Amino acid sequence: MNNDFNKIQSEWYKYRACLFDRATGLPTVNAIIDDIRKELEKEKILGILFLAIGDQQQIEPVFGWEQYDEIVKYFTITVLSEIGKLIPRQSLIGISSISGDGFFIFMNRDSNGAQINKEYFLDLIEKFKIKIEQFKKKDLRHDVMNRVDFHAGYQILHIDPLVRPERLIYQALEEVKYAAYFKEKMDERKRYEELRQIIYKKQITTVYQPIYNLLDDTLYGYEALSRGPAGSYFESPDMIFLYASKGELLMSAEETCLYQAVRNARCLNNGNLLFINITPTLIPSLINDNFKTFLQEAGLNNQHIVLELTEKFAIPDHGLYQRILVNTKGKGYKIALDDVGIGYSTLERISEITPDYLKFDRSLVRDINKNLVRQELAKSFVEFAKKINAIIIAEGIENKEELDFIKSIGINYGQGFLLGCPKSYFD
Repeated sequence: MNNDFNKIQSEWYKYRACLFDRATGLPTVNAIIDDIRKELEKEKILGILFLAIGDQQQIEPVFGWEQYDEIVKYFTITVLSEIGKLIPRQSLIGISSISGDGFFIFMNRDSNGAQINKEYFLDLIEKFKIKIEQFKKKDLRHDVMNRVDFHAGYQILHIDPLVRPERLIYQALEEVKYAAYFKEKMDERKRYEELRQIIYKKQITTVYQPIYNLLDDTLYGYEALSRGPAGSYFESPDMIFLYASKGELLMSAEETCLYQAVRNARCLNNGNLLFINITPTLIPSLINDNFKTFLQEAGLNNQHIVLELTEKFAIPDHGLYQRILVNTKGKGYKIALDDVGIGYSTLERISEITPDYLKFDRSLVRDINKNLVRQELAKSFVEFAKKINAIIIAEGIENKEELDFIKSIGINYGQGFLLGCPKSYFD
């Protein structure tokens, strides 16, 4: 009996996971399609309003799924709080998918009981635009909220006796969502072309943030950070690589940033280490004899270069690990693993790559003097680093309290605004 119950319960959980969004708890359109069909058949007319906060790909891959889910929850609260106000109380609401960032709202009457029309939807969208601007001012990370866009579309659907109602509804859903994102898709094409031109014209510059030995306050090295043209959409490196990865520009973008970082490093002229970010999968293609020759022409050598592999990109297979090791340590380069503590790698996978440096992520350094969980995580990485003979560098140190705690647990190297801001040149 218990086995039967457990089996039924398990099947129910699977069923619910397919039809209800985990972040918001709301049903998907598939879960309420029967109610939608009945409403269309009864009233012969159905209005569909689509509201969304933008492209998930601009937020989640950069800031993490927890941050993205938090935004979706706030957006859900913003929309649902308008039930009985902007949204008629009898409306049906479904999220676009179990991982979606938008809502479909189904109604055939407005808040006053009158039949919906085009003017009503246009007015509704304008009012929601104001609500979303207020939503974007919530006390969340500004760099995240700045990437929240508002997309809206609508369609008024009439029953067609020759077409199956479900098919009519699903076709309308595709059309209304396409209409909401059409302008964004056009803008995305223009931005992709803009990025292609930036890469072609080598309009990517490099700033350098100092890394210090915290024991004696001496300069240890610099991290090279790429920037697009000032004031442009691609000033942030996150946006450069987000768009580059969507098409065929990733290799070109990486190569341009890599060579610009070395070329501009001539101004450092002090023999310190140079930390350069690179996507793991591109190391075998870019770290070659041509790069070695270019280093020599810039007055540098292999021993000056530390290649930072970001944990935000998964390293897919053991064979790639080996090619990375051959193309780096086997040729005299050092390896740093960036974003440690928040990325894909387990301790086992980190030990396979045997990095020379572990860069403890800035999000875990923030307020570490007040956060017991972050403190324990940092301590565990200090012990782990000793076992694999790696040096830990704490990123994003912004105040003396963070610095004092970092030093107290044995992290002897760090970078952050407290120690030095990124600069394009040095005296």
